Amino acid sequence: MTRTAEDAWSILGVPPGSSHDMVRAQYLRMVRMNHPDQYAANPKERARHEEIMKRVTWAYREITQGRAEVPKKTSTPPPRRPQSRPYRPVDLRELMCRAHHRWAVSYCTVCAAPLCSRCDESLSGYCAVHRPRGRF
Repeated sequence: MTRTAEDAWSILGVPPGSSHDMVRAQYLRMVRMNHPDQYAANPKERARHEEIMKRVTWAYREITQGRAEVPKKTSTPPPRRPQSRPYRPVDLRELMCRAHHRWAVSYCTVCAAPLCSRCDESLSGYCAVHRPRGRF
């Protein structure tokens, strides 16, 4: 791949092999941002943006006329995902408070027992067995 083909994609800021609509939209966006007529009062900025527009226009023409090659992927394939665990249906009783048979609001930070709002009124995160005395 030639250096100029690589530059054409990077100048426009689109991934290689992008659709024509995406390339055109990015080109028009860059024209709106960098058109030299917007900097008519400042000759230094106008000259800088003229150079930017020359590069952007060149890159757009290279890509749309098919002269810019799409680089070949040289990266390694992504690692294989580990085998997922077999499906185990959730027992809804695990999600309910054992004392009041209500849906759990939180779980004990020590033993992971499900706690409803009656068990843990202050939302301390401790069940009755592990709750520090006098603190909550």
